[in-house]
Amino acid sequence: MKTPALVTAALSERLRRPAVVHWNRLEPRPRSENFDRSLRAEVRDALWLLTRQWQFGEFRGEDAGSPVAAELQVETTRLTRYAHREGAAVAYDGELPLEAKVEREEVPLDLALRLQLGHHWFRLLEQKGLTNKYRPLFRGAYAVAPPPEPSVAAAAALSNRAALQVRAAAARRATDGGRLLEDLHSGARAEDVTFQVPGTTQVLSVDAADRGAVAEAAAEFVAYFARLFSQPTKEDGAAWSPEHLEYQFACSAPRRGGGQTVLVADEYYQGRLDWYSFDLAPDDTTLPDAKGQVFNDNVIEQERISFIPTEVRFSGMPNARWWEFEDGRTDFGSVDAHTTDIAKLLLMEFGLVYGNDWSLVPLATPAGSISEIKALVVTDVFGQRTLVRSAAHSGGDDTAAQRWRMFTLTAPPGGRRADERLFLPPAVGRALEGPPVESVNFLRDEMANMVWAVESTIPDDLGGGMNGYEAATDLLEFIRRHAPPPAPDPGRVENDARIGYRLATTVPENWIPFIPVHLEGSTREIQLQRAAMPRVVGGLAPAAVTPRGVILRPADRTLYFVHEEEVPRAGAVITRSFQRTRWHGGATRLWLGRRKENGRGEGSSGLRFDQLVQQE
Repeated sequence: MKTPALVTAALSERLRRPAVVHWNRLEPRPRSENFDRSLRAEVRDALWLLTRQWQFGEFRGEDAGSPVAAELQVETTRLTRYAHREGAAVAYDGELPLEAKVEREEVPLDLALRLQLGHHWFRLLEQKGLTNKYRPLFRGAYAVAPPPEPSVAAAAALSNRAALQVRAAAARRATDGGRLLEDLHSGARAEDVTFQVPGTTQVLSVDAADRGAVAEAAAEFVAYFARLFSQPTKEDGAAWSPEHLEYQFACSAPRRGGGQTVLVADEYYQGRLDWYSFDLAPDDTTLPDAKGQVFNDNVIEQERISFIPTEVRFSGMPNARWWEFEDGRTDFGSVDAHTTDIAKLLLMEFGLVYGNDWSLVPLATPAGSISEIKALVVTDVFGQRTLVRSAAHSGGDDTAAQRWRMFTLTAPPGGRRADERLFLPPAVGRALEGPPVESVNFLRDEMANMVWAVESTIPDDLGGGMNGYEAATDLLEFIRRHAPPPAPDPGRVENDARIGYRLATTVPENWIPFIPVHLEGSTREIQLQRAAMPRVVGGLAPAAVTPRGVILRPADRTLYFVHEEEVPRAGAVITRSFQRTRWHGGATRLWLGRRKENGRGEGSSGLRFDQLVQQE
């Protein structure tokens, strides 16, 4: 036996000898271009794999077979009635978007619109071959009035320079189509119009042979204006509540077996109507029908639908197939959830573990309908049929947790546990909104202890809006130029005092005050009443500064009150603007509506009382 020293010497000697050293390595040698078998991921030991599945409890599955078919029975009813605040119900057939039905208000016939209507009237006469023949008649009978003489009484019209220039250019040269339209609406006939030429005895009128053609043009003229704007009828009424600064209305659909499903919207002001704007009224509530209205309540339908369920998919959902990467837009691995983030942990567990257990059931519902699923039967791959019940029938007490459901209406207290119906309002998907023709900013002034309504934009006479501050300044300057000088005070005593007493300061004339007053029958609750600042200019008698817009001058009341809670510390901004959209069949709908938005906070008017001021 060799000793370790001899072995070490022998190895050293061997390593010092020159030799060619090479290594062998194991590597695959593909002998075919077909990789189908390699990609199959074949299992060589199926018994071992089954044993590992049994050890991990994968044979204790809780899921059933995959759904392959479904049958759905749904009952649908449609809206047939609409009622504004405290009004009777009128028929609603879906010809108008519900926003337009609620918001639309009468479009004022300003100077720009009157000129446009006059131009269109002659266009209609041209189509009848009568333009040149009757142009002097209608231009003389409906001539645009010239600007009024300069006076304090006409200060509002004369201080608007742009509208004044247009009126001066169009006076006695253009036709006032607005006056013609008003006469036609009042029952007058265009073929009966006459005009005496000034300075002569000649009277212009429509010839007997042309009376029929002029009457046809008048009918087309009225129809043109009706198509141009969507305006409310007398039966529709006004849904805008001036006290609450929002729209209030209700609509209803018939129920099987009698009665109505009444949907109430008491706080709609956002400008975009959806299902969450409505609340369910109690089951015994009905809308009173207006006289002369015809309602079609035969709109309840039941339908049975068969379809194949579709698996629900979402971004980042784990994929069940091999060699497929998930969508990286949702990275569940980057979610930082602590042990106390229960909601976040539940969301992750749903997405990672139970996401593929949900199926999508497509159901097309018409706009303006209330749909209720009567039965849903699902057939799986094993042929078993399962009746899927609503979560509202899961039992439990009548608590808020049982009442709340996603995409369902708020049920009234004491009603059913949760309303299972789906309401799809006939609302506009997208609309074009023009610039505001009027804007009022309600803000709180804590120093003056009142609320101010600032008319930042007021309607001009050219179809748009003008700056309220500039309009107020121009109006006051015009009044000062045409006001008589103040009469001398016979009781005034001249002295050398360098101080004077000022009863109150002034504010811009587009600031309209709202003062707090007590509610009737209460000593604690208050509401805001519209007041007025005095205008003292030259020798004119003091006059009240009134609003120049429509928002602060409701047509149905002299005294105007606003609930105090409607003007928070952030304030509120009310705007009027034109809305335009496409509806069923591509029809164009154009209406004038209002919006309410949050304000920009409190403000200061600088109003002060009882001051001693230094005289110059």
